[in-house]
Amino acid sequence: MSPRCMLLLSLFSILGIINAADVDQAMVKIYATSANPNYYIPWIIEAPYEVFGSGCVIDDGLILTNAHVVSNTTYLQVRKEGDPKRYPAVIVAVSHEADLALLTVEGEGFFDGMEPLELGELPKTMEQVTVYGYPVGGDALSTTQGVISRIETSNYTHSNLSLLSVQLDAAINPGNSGGPAIVNGKVVGVAMQTRTQSENIGYVVPVPVIEHFFQDIEDGYYDGFPSAGLSFQQIRNPFITRMYSISEEQLGVLVTGTAWNSPASEILREGDVIIQMDGLEIAGDGTIQIAPGIRTTLDYLITRRQVGESIPMLVVRDGETMEVEMLLDETFDELCLVPHKEYDRMPSYFVYGGLVFMPLSLNYLESWGNEWYNNALDYFTMPYRYNNWRTEERSRIVIITYVLPAEVNTGYQSIRNEIVSQVNGQQVSGLADLLQKLEDAEGQYVVITTNLNNRIILDHSEAVGSNAEIMARYGIPADRRMD
Repeated sequence: MSPRCMLLLSLFSILGIINAADVDQAMVKIYATSANPNYYIPWIIEAPYEVFGSGCVIDDGLILTNAHVVSNTTYLQVRKEGDPKRYPAVIVAVSHEADLALLTVEGEGFFDGMEPLELGELPKTMEQVTVYGYPVGGDALSTTQGVISRIETSNYTHSNLSLLSVQLDAAINPGNSGGPAIVNGKVVGVAMQTRTQSENIGYVVPVPVIEHFFQDIEDGYYDGFPSAGLSFQQIRNPFITRMYSISEEQLGVLVTGTAWNSPASEILREGDVIIQMDGLEIAGDGTIQIAPGIRTTLDYLITRRQVGESIPMLVVRDGETMEVEMLLDETFDELCLVPHKEYDRMPSYFVYGGLVFMPLSLNYLESWGNEWYNNALDYFTMPYRYNNWRTEERSRIVIITYVLPAEVNTGYQSIRNEIVSQVNGQQVSGLADLLQKLEDAEGQYVVITTNLNNRIILDHSEAVGSNAEIMARYGIPADRRMD
């Protein structure tokens, strides 16, 4: 991020923004050309396609929009309302977790006459809201109106991370993405997604999430949203309450597991009951009250913090109430076996003797289509959906996607989509660990064991010696991807 943009963001967070005299004049239409990596064939990029989106000027020289409008982009242009000319734009900062991005136009003249919009506050339910944007079906600015119907944490489609969102009954169509939701002339959110199974149900990224993004990048780096690495169970049964000596029924949540070496594992044990977090009482259903009449899940208290901050808690352990403090120094993707979706980078992979290895990811699962959770292999989907925390033995799940036929791997060509369990009898903890074990292999043979009890036995020197020829035969770049 340039020093100028860092200064602008600092001024924004400290001084606020000038009131907008005219929302229309702060609007921007975005034209992005994107090209997505192919996670089934990880060394190629798919054909480019064009994406249209919306945005608004929120500071002198900064445009706020959705991350999904500009993800995997190869070429980016914008035009302001009333001006047919398109201007080259660049991405200043992006949060794929929060589906937010900041753009700018380098050069003079584009922002002349455009008054920035001011951020408002978290709206109230039943408030009227107007969504501005450039939906498909025309090129002119469009507005839709609706009512705020719900405020709670929900999964963001772009990242699959659960963050605070605002639901409204205004139509949000393709092209609307990134446009501001306005209440009393101020931005209360950014339009991001719609519910396809229902009519006129849309979602916006609310102001608290936007402000979290701005505060995060003030130092010029993006850290993301913290995670505790915690699994818990609701307390709705009176016998659980009595067994764990809770003072009242349906209060608190029962700790059932933690990610290895996570913030939660440092201070919590299985069987602890968390009854209060960040000064707010936790109900037995795992919710907290964030405003009168508004409840949401307790993970909001975690994700509203910045990485590196601490959060206080009240915990009941063995019948005794104790105060603890948890340092939130890791993100979800650092704690999980199968990470959320990734963007703006090529997939990691490694080829050895024609065997293609990759870490299992949500991107790869989605190669089974929109209903991957039903179509993909159960042993792929189960960790992501039910028990996704890393363990001491495994930080990532490594898979063999398929085998590129060659003399060295004859007899193994039918093996595909299996999890790598061991190399020469040693547990594999991740892709980098797999590579290291193969490089350190001693003796003539390497034995790779999978979760289906298949044993792939290769002559190590022949596997290494044939690698370049196999990769050239199938058009694979010589430099492996191990990010």
